[in-house]
Amino acid sequence: MTTSRLLPVVALALAASATLAGAQPRWYRGNTHVHTTESDGNGTPLDVARWYKAHGYHFVVITDHEKVTDVAPLQAQLGVPGAFLVIQGEEITQQIHDSSRTVPRQAHVVGIGVSRAIQPLGENRIVRGVSIAATYERNLAEVRAAGGLPQVNHPNFRWSVGAEDMAQLPDSTLFEVWNSQPAINNLGGDDGEGRVALSTDALWDTLLTRGVLLFGVASDDAHKFRPDQLEDFEATRPGGGWVMVRADTLTPAAIIGAMRRGDFYATTGVLLADHAATPRELRVRIQKPANPRDDRRFVTRFVGRGGRTLATVAGLEARYTVRGDEGYVRAVIMDSNGRRAWTQPTMIDGR
Repeated sequence: MTTSRLLPVVALALAASATLAGAQPRWYRGNTHVHTTESDGNGTPLDVARWYKAHGYHFVVITDHEKVTDVAPLQAQLGVPGAFLVIQGEEITQQIHDSSRTVPRQAHVVGIGVSRAIQPLGENRIVRGVSIAATYERNLAEVRAAGGLPQVNHPNFRWSVGAEDMAQLPDSTLFEVWNSQPAINNLGGDDGEGRVALSTDALWDTLLTRGVLLFGVASDDAHKFRPDQLEDFEATRPGGGWVMVRADTLTPAAIIGAMRRGDFYATTGVLLADHAATPRELRVRIQKPANPRDDRRFVTRFVGRGGRTLATVAGLEARYTVRGDEGYVRAVIMDSNGRRAWTQPTMIDGR
């Protein structure tokens, strides 16, 4: 990994996309992880794509298990240039046998924009005698070979993945800092018997502190689309987390390229009007709620090496002046109802 200079991910990506395309970049709302009746979801691909279009999303990636669902008919029926796009993808449902546990460990990976389906290692999706790190190495390489962008899914699902398992991930790998399923354990936990799992936020900080540059995603991982399930808090329903991608056009290449560069943020409901990084400063501007009755308050926490809080700023605008010894800087924005947004990290050489 290159850490010999300040790497202002957001600002560089914005400049690059504007220069290459000659267009003014804008924010596109999207979901990178969802299932249909082509695997274990209960909404048809058309139902699923239609739900996201109807709810103000600009793009959705269909990620059925071990299958690349054909999105061409969906794009033909629902696609609108500059307004709605369906992108093909897949979830590789990798599981790892562990003799110390009653259930396999889960090391799932999404391939965004893959051209072909990738099968997990092992028999019936379960591999023996192979580490989680080794499955990541193989499956991420397969995603890239298929022209896709890899995303590591829900590390705390069944308490499966720790920092050591992710320490060799390539720079700029996407991972789910927030998965909206109700049983994913994003906040970590202690079982009272010595087994402690970090929250996904703390896991991110642990890896960033080690110099592993990961980009955080929030996603739905939705499976349930029946009308009654959309009101069920225990259902794996859509709408809980998404990404806002800054790109010059709404095309698969532009969206995937922006995410590969880290020009996006993750959110569960806090929206940003803008954010940027320069060698001297990080800046966040929160979008003011349009409804005058929406009186939410906001606080931005700038985080650095070891998960240390560098500064806390209340209000709709927050700035942080870079000192040079932070290791990295990222921002977590929370509203007064618990919704969050996460910006991507800026890495700083601390050696």
